[in-house]
Amino acid sequence: MFETMLKCTNCGREYSLASGVYKCRECGAPLDVQYDYEGIRELIEDNDAWFREAPRLWKYWMFYPVSNLRKIVSLNEGGTRLYRVKNLEEKFGFGRLYIKNEGENPTGAFKDRGSSVEITKALEFHARKLVVASTGNMAASISAYGSKAGLEVTIVVPEGTPVGKLVQAVVYGAKIKIHGTTYDEALAESERMAKEEEYYLTGNYHYRVEGQKSTGFEIFDQLRFDPPDWIVVPIGAGTHLRAIWKAAKEFYKVGLIEKLPKIAGVQVEGYDAIVKAWKERIPIKPRKEKKPTVASAIAVKAPVDGENVLRAIEESKGHLGIVTNEEAMNAGLLLGKEGLFVEPSSSTALALVRQMREEGIIDKDERVVVVATGHGLKDTKTWESFIKF
Repeated sequence: MFETMLKCTNCGREYSLASGVYKCRECGAPLDVQYDYEGIRELIEDNDAWFREAPRLWKYWMFYPVSNLRKIVSLNEGGTRLYRVKNLEEKFGFGRLYIKNEGENPTGAFKDRGSSVEITKALEFHARKLVVASTGNMAASISAYGSKAGLEVTIVVPEGTPVGKLVQAVVYGAKIKIHGTTYDEALAESERMAKEEEYYLTGNYHYRVEGQKSTGFEIFDQLRFDPPDWIVVPIGAGTHLRAIWKAAKEFYKVGLIEKLPKIAGVQVEGYDAIVKAWKERIPIKPRKEKKPTVASAIAVKAPVDGENVLRAIEESKGHLGIVTNEEAMNAGLLLGKEGLFVEPSSSTALALVRQMREEGIIDKDERVVVVATGHGLKDTKTWESFIKF
């Protein structure tokens, strides 16, 4: 309702909201939705009823590019709890440490936030069938929301994809198409299907970013609009970190928060293209080799939003770091002692926070929010191979 246009995050080219483009036609970079922030400010300013609403994804509808609220596709996503972990505060010397538990979303991961907005937009564009390239959490989420909307869903996966990762998507009613031997080949096929076979393309594109902003919106709301000093996020494609930083800037623009947090992002060893580029001040070079990892959900060789992650870290004066497989698993065990069961990809964020505290990057008096992106039941095989009975 308050959206105005699409704009390339790299070259700045502008596109109509009705153009149906997925990435910039000039340079191939991701697009960004632009808004009338003054209009949003006028709507929420002194709106006591809005402020009293409990934090949940669709509370912040004015920050999404949705034109008809009656067509919202929702499974009651968002509204995930923010846990204060006092034992870990004392153990590592934090001012305050919180865990945003995204495993509480309907399909068990933060992806549902983006899917709700993305599939709502698919209905606005009169889509009948969806396609996505994915081997994990994205596949499950798109399948659930697509089925809820009454749409046909096809998941394109490369050869050798573990069947266990696709069970959830199949139960939701998705069709599986095997193509190529790598994720990049599967992605290219999904884009071809969208172009030539009238599929609506879903995945790490601009409308997903808009829904995933809600992680940030809720964090600020749950902390009574007093932002933490740091928000720490695992990096796969980089879209979630990009979205959380955009949420911070938007709340700041309309006067809901008076300061901006620092953003930190973490990659796991072997899949560290963004961190390497940041540390060495060089262009992002996609990783070519496939390395063994406990963090399969963030094991991305060529992160689509890598440049936007670097921009967010620079603008927020934040930090990027790498953790080992062992550090990620040990961090997951620490969260387990707080009563939280997360997938290893999620626990990488706590592993980085521990590292940053030990190095003095995070001060002892600072408040930190760790975003735990998915439930531990998403990856029980990795946990089974690590723990000792």
